[in-house]
Amino acid sequence: MRILVVQNSRRAPAGLLGEYLSDFGADLVTVTPPEGEALPAGIDGFDGALVLGGPQFAGDDQANPYLPELLDLMRRFAEADRPLLGVCLGAQLLARAHGERVYKHSQVERGFCPVTRTDAGAADPLLGPLGPVRHIMQWHYDTFDLPQDAVLLATGPDCANQAFRLGGTQYGLQFHPEVTPEIVRDWVAMFRTEAGPDEDYDSIAREMEVGLAEHLPEAASFARDLARNWLDLVARRADR
Repeated sequence: MRILVVQNSRRAPAGLLGEYLSDFGADLVTVTPPEGEALPAGIDGFDGALVLGGPQFAGDDQANPYLPELLDLMRRFAEADRPLLGVCLGAQLLARAHGERVYKHSQVERGFCPVTRTDAGAADPLLGPLGPVRHIMQWHYDTFDLPQDAVLLATGPDCANQAFRLGGTQYGLQFHPEVTPEIVRDWVAMFRTEAGPDEDYDSIAREMEVGLAEHLPEAASFARDLARNWLDLVARRADR
């Protein structure tokens, strides 16, 4: 199965999700539009799409002129009923592609935070393996409204919309199941250059290391289940 991977930042690769998808037999075709790489003209030749995170604001087309083209491409996957999985920025873009607003959240959500599965999530073939509550990496400043007819699959104490499904094939995850220790440490290093005067960088760095030790093994297990189940969905749709 051939999967389009849209990498919205060189510092936000497919990570564990990419590794697991490749392990399960996917052929990943990665493009990084902010680096000048062109998005495909259409969806022909792709069985599914993975749209990753990045530091951009999902509503800022002026600073990110490729976004309207990406939104159109995402809508094409939905119209063709081909699976698409949006992660963090990708989830926000999925909501925007289907008519909803994206906006600055009231607080920054950063670190391995609790994600609680809803009843609908428990019955969902992708999110079922999440378990009732699991700590998964978060790093975002923005949030979104749920698209009309979307099903909320997971929520959290600080940001309500953590995972949703639109139709039977379009999924958005606000959290980051793809992270590796190297990705998290790179984000922490990047944060050192961005931290405001009231932010304790050293404390945040220590918290991230504790989170990696305590929660990454369980989060990685979920990432593997997610990759396998999503690729199963891709295969079923391709067979149709």
